[in-house]
Amino acid sequence: MKRLILVFLTIFLLNAFAYADIKVSRKAIAKGIQNREPVEVSDSFDSHVGKLYCFTEIKTDKYPTKVIHIWIYKDNIMAEVPLAVNSNRWRTYSSKKILPKWKGEWKVEIYSEDGKMIDSISFTVK
Repeated sequence: MKRLILVFLTIFLLNAFAYADIKVSRKAIAKGIQNREPVEVSDSFDSHVGKLYCFTEIKTDKYPTKVIHIWIYKDNIMAEVPLAVNSNRWRTYSSKKILPKWKGEWKVEIYSEDGKMIDSISFTVK
């Protein structure tokens, strides 16, 4: 009986590590990053903003790993940025130059290294 319990416990633990949890604990679109934190956060920006940042704080029990920020405008991928995650709580960000003519709805989708979408954030350029 002890052997059977040990086998089940081993299988359970192996499955737990095989499917490590990764999530976005904080996210923001901002005009800048200072001291690894987003500044001038909003969900709406002037078309002459120049550049925007997508900040994410990742929590994971599997590291090192990567996340990917995919910047999307009018159903078109405008940028795909892989970012390293090197601890169980990791702050990271990507940036995208925004041209004045790119007005409308935007979003950044955040994917895990294995291609699973773990979160997204939307914003408007007016």
